[in-house]
Amino acid sequence: MNIYLFWILFLGLWAIVPLMIIKGRVDEKPNIQTTPKVKANKKGWFN
Repeated sequence: MNIYLFWILFLGLWAIVPLMIIKGRVDEKPNIQTTPKVKANKKGWFN
């Protein structure tokens, strides 16, 4: 294999992998709660 082709592919791999990792972190979707949280009514002195 040509040494220039090797270095182009090698450096290209080192450039693409971190971009894929960063893009994957940004694209993470927050968990959507389908059921709303119900607050319990506190019965006490300072309600």
